[in-house]
Order: sequence, then C-alpha cells, then structure tokens
Amino acid sequence: MTEPDGVDVWTVHLDRDVDAARWLTPGELRRAAAFGDPDGRRRFVAAHAALNGILAERLQLGPTALPLRRSPQGRPYLPGGSLHFSLAHAGDRALIAIAGRPVGVDLDHPRPGLDPQRMAARFFAPAEAARVAAAGTGAYRTYLRLWTRKEACVKAAGARLALGLRLPVTGTADGAVVRDPSGRLPGAYVVRDLPVSGPFCGAVALAGTEPAPCHHREFHHDLQRAP
Repeated sequence: MTEPDGVDVWTVHLDRDVDAARWLTPGELRRAAAFGDPDGRRRFVAAHAALNGILAERLQLGPTALPLRRSPQGRPYLPGGSLHFSLAHAGDRALIAIAGRPVGVDLDHPRPGLDPQRMAARFFAPAEAARVAAAGTGAYRTYLRLWTRKEACVKAAGARLALGLRLPVTGTADGAVVRDPSGRLPGAYVVRDLPVSGPFCGAVALAGTEPAPCHHREFHHDLQRAP
C-alpha cells in the first residue's frame, strides 16, 4: 500500500502474451488494435494490463471497468484525485508508479544513431551539457540519467516535454527537490533514480517538497489467467 507521501514503483517485463480482453478497457483495446507492429502491440497490451491489474487491486474493481479518463493532453487519469499513476515503457521493459499525489515516471535506453553529447548541447542547460561531454564512455548513461529525471518531472506536472528540458536535475539520485529557476515548469518535484537492470535508466518524480519513500519491486502478477 502506498504511503501518504510515498510512491510504489514496479518494473514490468513485456516479453509476454496477455489476453487483452480480460485486462484492457474498451479504449485501450481500440488503441491496441491500431498497432501495425505485432511486437509493439504485445508490449502495449502487457504494460497496460499490468497497470490495470495494479489499479484494479487498489480500487477493488475489475480491470476492464476502471473509470479511466484522458486529460486534454491525452494523459490517462482517475477522477477524484486521490490516486495518481504514471506508466513508461521502452523496449521490452516498463515502469509503473502509483502515488497519492501527482507522479511521473520515465524509462529509456540507448538508441542507435543518437548522439548524447549533441542532444545535451542542444537541449540541456550548459552545466548539464558540459557534464555529459565530460563523461567520456559514460556519456550516454549520463545523458539518459538526466533525461529521465527531467521527463519524470514533466509527467508529474502534466506538462509538455519542451518545458522541462532545461530543468536542473543534477545530483537528484537520493531524492532531492528540484525547481525550475526560469519558472517555465511550475512547482517543485522530489526526484529519485530507479535501479533498473540492463541498459535502461529510470527515474520517478513526485510533485511537492515532502520526503518521498520509494518502494520499487518487480511485477509478478499472473496476467495469463482471468482476474
């Protein structure tokens, strides 16, 4: 159970086949059917089935009956504001975060053809771009650490990514509070790196300044059987 000021995070492995009709809402079934790529569709179904299973258990509802809504920006949410969630997926992995206040989670991995130093010089503040440039062989991982922290904050704010690219997020691994001195991304955010295995980097952000206990675990629910 989520602590009042804390966050629960699950790592989900998406290399599984799931009976979508048992776990997805009608809107999610329509989105899944629109995928032309079978691997993309399978991962979408597995990620959203895991999210719905977690939410259904918390709300004591059937996963296909969750009252999910979409914001004007297209972000799903639950009405009432007492339970907040965020989902991120990259490759064959996903992260799901659940909290009692606005939360954002992000996950990423190296992509062929992307130059982390060039991207950092273009989008990050000068000090962070310099940090990526000085990282040598670790430049890509340094870039991804910063990127996932920024995007997690943007998701917690319900904002557009462009507003958070220059948010200073250096040194937040232990759950520091970050703010945008320019005011482009309003609010304060508690940010924490997540221990994701392999080439992945992940981060979670909670709106506000209160300390944020984080409970991170692997998702082991059986999605092959009826809920």
